[in-house]
Parts: sequence; structure tokens; C-alpha cells
Amino acid sequence: MNAQELITLPDIARLADVQRPVVSVWRTRSRGSEFPFPESKQKIGPQELFASQEIVQWLQATGRGNNPEFKDDSAAYATLARENFPLVTSLLALQQFLGRPLAQFSTNELLDAADELDPDDQCLYSEIEAMQDKLVSIVEYVDKLIDASYGALPALESLFNDRFRANEIAISRTALSEPARRLVAKCALELAGPDSVLYEATPGGSDLIYALMQLVEESTSLQIQLPTASEERDASRLTVRRLKMMLAANESFIAASPSNGIKPIIHLAQFPSPQMQDDDPLAVLQAIDDLVLELGPSHSAIVIAPANALVNATEHKEDANVRASILRMGRVRAAALLPPGHFLFKPRTALGLWVIGPDTSDVPLAERRIMLADLSGLPLEDSVADDFVADLAASLMELHGLRAHSFRFARWGRTSRIIASSQGLIPRNLAKRLDPHSGAASLAEHQVDFERLLTALNESRAARPQLDWELQLRESGAQPVETSGFSMLGELVSQGHLRVLSGTRFNKNSLLAKVQHGMQVWNSGDIRSGQPSSSISYFDLAQAYSRAVITEPGDIIFNSSGGPTATVDAEGSKAVNFPARVLRISSPADSEFHPEVLAQDITNAESANWRQWAVRMVPANSYEAMRRALQLIDEERQHAASRIEHLNAISSHITSALLSGGLEILVPERLRKDGPSGTN
Repeated sequence: MNAQELITLPDIARLADVQRPVVSVWRTRSRGSEFPFPESKQKIGPQELFASQEIVQWLQATGRGNNPEFKDDSAAYATLARENFPLVTSLLALQQFLGRPLAQFSTNELLDAADELDPDDQCLYSEIEAMQDKLVSIVEYVDKLIDASYGALPALESLFNDRFRANEIAISRTALSEPARRLVAKCALELAGPDSVLYEATPGGSDLIYALMQLVEESTSLQIQLPTASEERDASRLTVRRLKMMLAANESFIAASPSNGIKPIIHLAQFPSPQMQDDDPLAVLQAIDDLVLELGPSHSAIVIAPANALVNATEHKEDANVRASILRMGRVRAAALLPPGHFLFKPRTALGLWVIGPDTSDVPLAERRIMLADLSGLPLEDSVADDFVADLAASLMELHGLRAHSFRFARWGRTSRIIASSQGLIPRNLAKRLDPHSGAASLAEHQVDFERLLTALNESRAARPQLDWELQLRESGAQPVETSGFSMLGELVSQGHLRVLSGTRFNKNSLLAKVQHGMQVWNSGDIRSGQPSSSISYFDLAQAYSRAVITEPGDIIFNSSGGPTATVDAEGSKAVNFPARVLRISSPADSEFHPEVLAQDITNAESANWRQWAVRMVPANSYEAMRRALQLIDEERQHAASRIEHLNAISSHITSALLSGGLEILVPERLRKDGPSGTN
């Protein structure tokens, strides 16, 4: 076994497809058993590392976990790739081009192949040559990694997706969310013509061009320009390596040479970047200024960067001057404010987007316009991105195209006024003034949406079962049955029937105000509503709160301060913010306890000391009937909530339709006379 193939406890959980706390339980309960959990082989700070092969053997012997392919997948979770990221990614590229397992080659043969593939040493030869003493052991691992990932390119992408756990700080601290990358890619594809060349101008980056290549069909031809030799050599090596692998995997993608301004080039850029990790607005604006100055007359660019640099009000005069200088060039055609949560290293940082078009120096500054859009209050899902791109496409048309398009997000600002303003590019409350249904491409879509919602509402009304239960007295001569008993919660916890787990003390700056990308978080104030109101990014959770308790299905979330309250987390997989706590039934098979009953008893308790709360145990002969009844009631609650959502959406459609003037509502005669109930 290769001694370097080590694996962490969180990665063991991922390999076995279980929650992280489950591995700790395995480790504790297996002590002294026939198959004790393997001992750690190394410790780095508080993190323990285990031999991957020993973990595989233990999972095999005990039958633990939910991943039947754990043996084949183990290489994908080992730490070796993270510790030797440049070498492993270089060997992945080499294997893709050789088309054979690397273990079939000697060290000298691998060096010769790398030299032949990379004669100018642009992307991989130096990495392999510098680590040739490690090649024998790492080559074996890389072959296993490729087998586990079903190919060299999928293996490379799995490493990029795992970047927050790798030692590659540059690419992890500048990573954008997938929806943000897709938005940039969709904008670039909208601008691209048949002869356009796509080029990632992000120094040291390749995420945007990869997102673009993922969006197009394999038969679609794309010209992709690789970083040039004049760029920073070290920063571009990983980019060239990744792009060459993607180009080799799809023959429809063509590697384009620098066109010297002859062909139109669409530049994609994000700031901060792996080479420039500074997110200071002035540094970002200066980098964008350099980019715009280098653009040819027919070139365009899509730039995504912190909103404080692109669209928000500037705090310093120097920042405002640089931004105004860029805007005076007249090439910024569109600007958008995006929601927070998409700059993964700093999820509270909102991003902005600029679309920079070809040169328009022939248009007087007073006549130039910029399309403005506020997406900050919307999830950055495909439907939002598609409507924004449709607005962008229409904004680039002639006047007749503008009049024919129903804009969802676009508002227009005079470039001259925007330059003179100190309040930022996006007018305040722009999003609040937008009609929630103004994105419909036509009034016909408005009608279709309305009909769909109404049909769903009426079907749910007809489909609900009648709850025809009945409570009746038992016959006097019937056999006596066990009755419900009360016990103190503290005693049940001491006896091991129930467990109380404390919530995590999250820093308020770590929590996102809305439930979006990341893990949902229960706060004390959420218990009465029964829904989490915030979330935390997976990066912050893994880095700063690795010991956080994650709920399991059926956990009771409770709070004792300010009056006892409790709710049941039916789905699990959420974090809990102290002072909220978790009450967990130790054995799900224990039919004496039911989560709904425990939650009711906690809510009805009077004492502030949870150990003194009296909770009811469920009689064995009543448990199954009660479980089924409560399950049906919960289903009805969910259907009722769905009907409320439909009713709210229908109300919004009716309001918009009548105020738009383009549609009218036809009210049935029955409802005009009698009202909704059908009675006088």
C-alpha cells in the first residue's frame, strides 16, 4: 500500500456517503470489538490522517456506509492529490494524451513523453521533471484516481471541485459559484458570432472558459485562445494544462492562435483572480482599466468582480476617478448587480457584472446608454440568467428590436449621468420597482402561467383525502391497555434514551441573511415558524466550524430561553445556531418516543430548565396508529402550504394583469353574485 495515500475523517464520511458525525460514532463504538476502527497514521494540527487502504478494508469487513463503490472511489478522496496538486494535474494531462496507464512507462519514458508533448515547457514538463523522484509512487495513485473518476479529465475536474480542501490557495480564494460562472458564459455566447474567438483574460484562471465549454453542445464549433507566452508564466501553467485537456476531449473546440485584432475576441475575466487575489476596489478597477485599454476595436469582454468596484457607490475619490475613466471610453454596454453568496471565499460580498462591447467612439458621449439591471434580490438560477441575457441581446439591437422586446430587468441610464453620479450605477430600489411578472416574453406567457397555477390549485383541492377519523370510548369490558406515561427529560437523557446536543456558536458575520448556497441554519427565532431563515457557506462551515452538529431526520430543534419552543426537522442535514439545541432519539427503533409528541410537550413546558420538562412516552399499542395519523397530518400541512404559495402567485398575476392594461380577468357569474363560498 502506498504510504502516502492518507484520508481525513471528513473524507471518510464522503467516501462512505454518510454524515461526518457518523464516522465518529463508528470510531467510538467499534473500540474493543472484533473490527476496531483503524488508528490514525499521521496528525497535522488537530486533523488526523488515516491509511486509505485500511479504511477500505474496515468498511469492507463491517459493511458500513452507503456507497457500494467505496473501494474503487477511495483514490478520489485521498489527500495525495491535494498535497501534490501541480504534479498530479500534470500527470493527468500526460495520461490523457498518452491514452495508456502511466504505470506502464518508466520514469525516463514519462519525462521523454512530457518533453515531446510540452516542448516549450508551457504547462507540465517542469512539474514532472522537478518531482521525478516521486513519480513511481504517485503514478500508481494517478492511475487509480483516473479509474475512480472514469477518465483523466473528470479526475481533473473533481480536483477543481474539491479546491477548498486542496492546498491551492489561489484558485480556492478566488472561486465563483457555478451559477455566476454560467451567467458570464451565457453572456459571452450571446455576444459571440461564427468567427469569434473566446478567451479567458482572468490571469491564471480557467473557470469561466470551462463553464462556457460546458454550456455548448459537442457538435458546436468554438475557437478557444490559450494564454500567450507574454503572460505570467507560472500563473498560466495550470490554465494551459486544463484548457489543453478540454480541447483534446472535444474535437469541436479549436485552439485559436492570437489574431492580432483581425478576429473579434470575446474576453471573459473575473477579479480578483488567482494571480491577483486583492479584492480592493482600486486594484480591481485598475486591472479592468488595463484590460479595456488592450481590447481591439472589434473586441468585447464580460467582466465579473466585486460590486463595490463595478456598480456600488465608491468610498474613495481615486476609485471613482478610475471607474469614470473606464466609463468615458463608452464601451460598457451593460451593468448588473448580482446577489451575495457567489464569491465563495467571501459569500457576503456581492458581485457586479459589466458587458463591454466593441468601440463606439463615433457615438457622442451624450447619446450613449448603459443597460442597468438589479438581480440582487433574486436567486441566480437559469431562468433569471436566461432572461437577463435576453434583455442584453435586445439592448444590442436596433431601435425596432428594443421596441419588440419585453424587458424583465433592463433599465436605461445615460452614460454621462452615471459618470457624474457618486451614488453608484444601479438606481436604488430598482429591483423593488420591477413587476415580478414583467419578465414574461409576451402576454400569452402571462396567461399560460396563470392557467398553470390555477389548474394546480384546483387539482390539489380535488385530490386531498377527507380526514374521516373518529375518536370513541373503549368498551367497558375491553382488555385494559397501557396508558401514556410522563418522564423528566433530564432522566431520559441520563438513561441514554434521548440525547441533547448543543448548537454551534456561529459568528453572525458567517451567516448569510437568506437561505441560498450553503447549508441551512436553524436559529432560535426560526423554531416558531418551523423554517430556517439563514445559511452558512460550506467553506466557512468546513474551515471554522468543523465540529458543528448537523441535524438528522426526526431531530427536535428546541430553545429554552424566552419560553420553551420546539419544532421537528423532518429532513435533517442542517446546522444549529446556539442557543438553539438538538434533541435526538438515540435509537430510531425505540417506539416509546415520537418527535412530534416531544416537540408538543416541550412547547407546552413552563420551566426554563430543560431537564425538568415532563415529556410523554408513547404506549406500544398506540404508536403505529399515531405515527400514521401524524404523518398524514404533516402531509396535509405541506399541501396546505403549497396551496397558499399558489394562491399568492395567482394573486400577483391577477394584480399585474389588471394593472398592465393588456389583459382582463373574466370572473364567473357564480362568483360575481355569491362570492367565493357560493352562498348569499
